[in-house]
Amino acid sequence: MKKYLKYSLVLIGLVAFYACSNDDSKQEEVVEPVKDPVIAVKLASEFAVQQYNVVEITPEVAIENANGKTETYQWSIKVTGKDGVAKDSIIGDTKTLLFITPKAADYVVDLKVKVDKIEKQALTKVTVSETGKTYTAKALTLIDFLPAPGFNIDNYSTREEAFEAAQQSIKEEGAVALGTFGGYIVTAFDHTVVNVYGKRDFTVQMAAGSTTIKFSPVSIAVAYDANKNGKADENEWYEIAGSEYNKSTTVKNYEVTYSKPNPTAIPVTGALPWQYDTAYLSWTDNKNGSGKITKTLTRRRVNYYPEWQGDTYTLKGTKIFIPTKDISDGAGTTFNIGTFDWGYGGIKDPSIDISWAVDKDGKKVYLPGIDFVKVYVPTFTAVGSGDLVTALFEQVSDINFPKK
Repeated sequence: MKKYLKYSLVLIGLVAFYACSNDDSKQEEVVEPVKDPVIAVKLASEFAVQQYNVVEITPEVAIENANGKTETYQWSIKVTGKDGVAKDSIIGDTKTLLFITPKAADYVVDLKVKVDKIEKQALTKVTVSETGKTYTAKALTLIDFLPAPGFNIDNYSTREEAFEAAQQSIKEEGAVALGTFGGYIVTAFDHTVVNVYGKRDFTVQMAAGSTTIKFSPVSIAVAYDANKNGKADENEWYEIAGSEYNKSTTVKNYEVTYSKPNPTAIPVTGALPWQYDTAYLSWTDNKNGSGKITKTLTRRRVNYYPEWQGDTYTLKGTKIFIPTKDISDGAGTTFNIGTFDWGYGGIKDPSIDISWAVDKDGKKVYLPGIDFVKVYVPTFTAVGSGDLVTALFEQVSDINFPKK
């Protein structure tokens, strides 16, 4: 009995020891209180720049206790509305602000850095002076131009004649025919069109079609002259990714090579009365496709191919499917043709937001503004006796150009 009592006392002692040890360890556990983020911001007190030029404003930001949370940035200025009340107008949401404005004035720029519920504010002054130049809202300077084949293109014997005629049409608010797929025109503004935060920035106007002539919407590419060399360098071009850009029917990096028709070839008439020459103009693409463009009876005396081009030439771009429907019971005389929702010229709302620009991999890019606009035909289709679906360029305009 004494033996069992001795073991029981030892067991009780061990249990008590470990219980006390566990209590001690629990008492030693200290839970650190969650600290709020600490934000420190340094920002130069003032900057100076001329209107339509960019000044880069980069703050020094130090953040502690962020606990893996990402900070947000908001840049704003005070803008007086029509009611005479000054309100905050957001102009950026990235760490570095590329400040640009068309109006010469003194601006108080407000930066707010926020992590969770903690916010830090810093102010700077930007003095914007006039350049002494006079500007216009429209992109009136022709930089480049090459139409694709089309029944309504203007034909000239030399490139110089074609350029001169196109430039004159732009200045006189006329129209320039771009033909079918890939036909393009590049124009330049006399100022940088500002990428206004949260607003659309410029518009691309194209000629309207009719019941007999169907025009295509056009795709748009933009360039900002970052190095200020007065040229749209190849690495400065970005495409506007509109409503059709990511659709499965859209073909990126599409190329079509057109061949000059043989003027002495005998026309190959088709089964339908309007098919004057079904073998008129040959084409091949970079997707192992090929075909012939039919010359219609009503345009049998028209040369669809630009005379100032060689035996072949290649045009490139993003090819977009546009729905067409023959509503003439197969006669090919009357068609309905679709359109695109947003991000293109020649549609119901042809206004463009520069923030829709993407690089060659489809990734969004941030541009403070643009200096050059390229407009090209992204569709490659015909509508029977109505011929090819082409496009007729009119003008590009800065929507937010200051009114006098």
